[in-house]
Amino acid sequence: MANPLANVPPPAARPGFGAGLKAFFGGIAFVARNPSVWPLAIVPALLAAVLTTALAVAGVSWLPGWVAGIIGPPQGTLGSVLGWLAQIAAAVLAVVVAFVIGFGLAQPLSGPVLERLVRRVEATLGAPTWPPTSTMVDVARSLQTVVVGYAFALPALATLFVIGLIFPPAMVVTVPLKVLVTALMLAWDACDYPLSIRGVSVGTRVAFMKRNAGAMVGFGAALVVVGFVPCLLLLVLPCGVAGATRLIHDIERFEGRQTR
Repeated sequence: MANPLANVPPPAARPGFGAGLKAFFGGIAFVARNPSVWPLAIVPALLAAVLTTALAVAGVSWLPGWVAGIIGPPQGTLGSVLGWLAQIAAAVLAVVVAFVIGFGLAQPLSGPVLERLVRRVEATLGAPTWPPTSTMVDVARSLQTVVVGYAFALPALATLFVIGLIFPPAMVVTVPLKVLVTALMLAWDACDYPLSIRGVSVGTRVAFMKRNAGAMVGFGAALVVVGFVPCLLLLVLPCGVAGATRLIHDIERFEGRQTR
């Protein structure tokens, strides 16, 4: 059966900020309306939960005892109280570190699943079928996505933080810039999946993002709003990838029309 979406004419104008916002909510709608992709969509959050729990249990089982061994036997009541507080602090630290590592690893480890989701979305859009890749290649590409995004965003965010700390009135400018940098980083995270599956280089992907900055900022702005709710961002990441796939498809159809 022919796919009716394949006959939709390409956009008359380059997708911009509004199209980016719309694409994000389109991704949510796609996942919500297709129960067959729900098992794929839950994987990043499930991986994060499993990794965080395992690391937290291991850390809480080991770190407080290690700290107690360093401190040595308590000397008097005050020593006992301080030793007890140090072990509690160590347990809290173990949980925090487990949370950071668990959530940090969940996205790259979910790379194969997210790329399968991209292929499912593109199939509904009538897009070309890209050559299959191995699980290791998918994980490596997902890890590359995270590394490139953070290599750009973290130095920029750190610089803006220092400027605001040294000269507080500058926060009128640095805070909006932080939001902009974060939006671009999150847009890169989601949009790089449908771009990398095409086998294009990092430089080509960066150029694509720059060429379509308005759409990327709009798409990333929606993800920034979601990110204000703790842990929700990873849960909606598959929706973001689905929406990014639709956005990339529209941009490519527009650019293909311009080159004719």
